[in-house]
Amino acid sequence: MHVCHILSSMEIVRDLRHFQAEKNMAVSIGNFDGVHLGHAEIVKRIVSIASDRGFASGLVTFDPHPMRFFGADIRLLQTTEMKVAQLEKLGVDKVFLLDFNMEMARINPSVFVREYLLKKMKASFVVVGYDYKFGRNRRGTYEFLQTMAEKHGFTALRVPKIIVDGVTASSTNIRKALDDGLPEDAAKLLGRNYCIRGEVVRGDGLASRMGFPTANIKVNNELIPANGIYSSIVHVDGETFKGALYIGDRPTVADAGNKRVEVNIFDFAKNLYGKEIDVEIVDFIRGDKKFDNMEELVAQIQEDCKKIKVLLEGK
Repeated sequence: MHVCHILSSMEIVRDLRHFQAEKNMAVSIGNFDGVHLGHAEIVKRIVSIASDRGFASGLVTFDPHPMRFFGADIRLLQTTEMKVAQLEKLGVDKVFLLDFNMEMARINPSVFVREYLLKKMKASFVVVGYDYKFGRNRRGTYEFLQTMAEKHGFTALRVPKIIVDGVTASSTNIRKALDDGLPEDAAKLLGRNYCIRGEVVRGDGLASRMGFPTANIKVNNELIPANGIYSSIVHVDGETFKGALYIGDRPTVADAGNKRVEVNIFDFAKNLYGKEIDVEIVDFIRGDKKFDNMEELVAQIQEDCKKIKVLLEGK
């Protein structure tokens, strides 16, 4: 099964001016970068409320990410397409993918609730995460929502934080784990392996000459984990393979700081140029390092591949 394939059952609404809900909705608002376990809990809540009451479930999210709009240097865990596909897998009926612009940044939270959530979406339930704030100066807190709920007759709910092994499931903590070369820790918070997606492009053929042909990936995700070798599960055209993923600057061949992401797919010989592939990053094997010569590098890659095959047995 392809990890992040978009089906057609979920509706994506990009412009609220021409939208009017036909029936009541259970709605959530958030950035949902990575769609981690905390996000999944929120989505499950609106989906179950909606199905219990015959409502529709709707999720409001923004493009670009509000922090990016305000100039923060934030590397997103997923492309919008990957995020939307992940939300669909959780069973949401509608995703409201709204432009985050100056008008949205300045909106008064009470106007947002009245004009968008209540009038346009007919929200009977509004569910937010433990720390979510929206609207001008981030004044749209959960407490604010509760006050609005009493006034306008909807129900506001807050989903508590999800903690795994003492760590809160948050996009920030997932980024840190990946930057530290700890994909296993990121996976615990995501509820699945971190997945990168990208197009296979031509490299310089060096890996093939060394006996380990690789697919060079032009990665769509903004966050590429720490340099090193990783075990990986590769999804190509609906088929699944195992492989050794390399992220780094190829110090042994002096690649002049040019970061590469390439995967040696085991037992695979087809031409992948121009294809988009998904790579799940499973285990960190070792850091990137400079070898004295190519023979040493080749011997080490052989060891890495052997180790990865053992680690991925049964996965």
